[in-house]
Amino acid sequence: MRNKGIIIALTVIVSVLCAYFLFFTYVSRGVQQKAVAYATRNGKLNETQRQHYLDSVWRAPVFGPYTYRDVRQNELGLGLDLKGGMHVTLEVSPVEIVRAMAANSKEPAFNKALALAQERQKTNSGTPFTTLFYQAYQEVAPGKQLAPLFANSVNKDRKIDRTSTDSKVLAAINKEEEDAIDRSFDILRKRVDKFGVNQPNIQRVKGTGRIQVELPGVDNPDRVRKLLQGQAKLEFYEVWGQQEFAPYLIQLDKVLTDKEKAVAAAPAADTAKATTATAGDSSSLAAQLAKKTPASKAKTDSTTAAQQGGALTRYFTMP
Repeated sequence: MRNKGIIIALTVIVSVLCAYFLFFTYVSRGVQQKAVAYATRNGKLNETQRQHYLDSVWRAPVFGPYTYRDVRQNELGLGLDLKGGMHVTLEVSPVEIVRAMAANSKEPAFNKALALAQERQKTNSGTPFTTLFYQAYQEVAPGKQLAPLFANSVNKDRKIDRTSTDSKVLAAINKEEEDAIDRSFDILRKRVDKFGVNQPNIQRVKGTGRIQVELPGVDNPDRVRKLLQGQAKLEFYEVWGQQEFAPYLIQLDKVLTDKEKAVAAAPAADTAKATTATAGDSSSLAAQLAKKTPASKAKTDSTTAAQQGGALTRYFTMP
């Protein structure tokens, strides 16, 4: 056979590749078995502890330089049919998009048209929501234009004013809906990538606002649901300015300084009393202590706080 050498070489290459990926699959199974053993108590598996173990070794080496994340990314992908997992369909709400672009208008005709379009979408899933909304609005408010509803600060960059035509307003709504779907798609893809699922499948359903997500091998549906449906939160906290809390710090510094002065003055008074009591007996122990600690030194110690700055200042400048 003239091509025998090529066939043998290809066979060796394919065998090496199979062994390479099977090796990562074997290591991944071993880590998962350790997680199950760690989380099993009295024959009962604690799913939270199992996931905690896997999270703890996610970026830790599990075989040589390879982390558990590297192992999961290189193992064989069996797909939903062979491995099981989750199939999730998410949908971007066009109702909320239209409502937000109208600055949450309270006009009865607008809200009635939204509700009517949402109801009709259940039986006309192939029709764009903007079309259903426009038809419903024309039925509820014949002859009225959409521009007065959407001519607000929200749509300033979209250049919608009170003279804009209905077609221009609908085009802006359609574009915003497409942009919202694209943003949601990117966010979901980033979240799934961080979750560490091997060979996930994320795709848009054309003509709708739906996004389908397939996650092979996922066995913690609650965690995935929170991951996919979680909302980002931006929180603001009211803080005090320096001019607001500075007077309180000055008062605290004065209280601490006065207290230190009182503590430093106490030994001076005790020393003076001991000196008076032992004036006739210079050989007594009290007299010797009084000589070693004169009142002038105690007085100097009592003024040290004032010379070195406030007590609060020294507290924050201690070496």
